Amino acid sequence: MGVRPDQASISDMRINEHITARLLKEGTPHDPSVIMLLEFAPGARFGEDRHTVREFVHVVEGEFGDGTDTWQAGTVLCAEPGSVHYPQSATGCTLLVVYPDGQDAQDA
Repeated sequence: MGVRPDQASISDMRINEHITARLLKEGTPHDPSVIMLLEFAPGARFGEDRHTVREFVHVVEGEFGDGTDTWQAGTVLCAEPGSVHYPQSATGCTLLVVYPDGQDAQDA
């Protein structure tokens, strides 16, 4: 079953002027997982992203940088609680982001 992000969005929100989040699945008491698409315009930067919950990131399109490395489309990354990275994209990218145990309050 494929996700159709153009039709499945619960809500869109601006993270900053260059990054948009499209919420695909909200957490519930029975299933706290949260799923969203993040769209980075070319040159977008997020700043420090410190994790208190686990986060899985699939680079759907473009190139995603974490402040240390640059990851190509098709890459899947996992940020564990306690990890820190600096999300950015020189070229622009689309990320599918999953918080399996629910979203950190600072990310909500």
